[in-house]
Amino acid sequence: MEKKSKERYKKELRRGFTILRKGLRLKTILSTIALLLAGCYLFFSVRGPSGVPVILEKRRQIRELQEQNADLQREIQEKKERIRRLSDSSSDQELLIREQLKLLKKDETTFVIQDQRK
Repeated sequence: MEKKSKERYKKELRRGFTILRKGLRLKTILSTIALLLAGCYLFFSVRGPSGVPVILEKRRQIRELQEQNADLQREIQEKKERIRRLSDSSSDQELLIREQLKLLKKDETTFVIQDQRK
């Protein structure tokens, strides 16, 4: 009887190892599938419509617009300064008006020089 019980024990032990191996195989397969799915998700999230290249392009556009804004702010400041100078100085006003309307004072002469390039 002892022999039968030893054999039965060995059989159950083998069956247990088989189940354990199957369980480990299943865990390995599931882990591999999960890793593949995570890899696919990562690949498409990086390469997709909100991926790294798109983010870099948006940052470049933002930098460009910030530079344009800075240029416009400088231009505004220059124009404000010019307006202030014109409002403070009547001689600057007169000079600007004469230049724009091409007016001359009495006894003034204008010389027009033509470029003679061939």
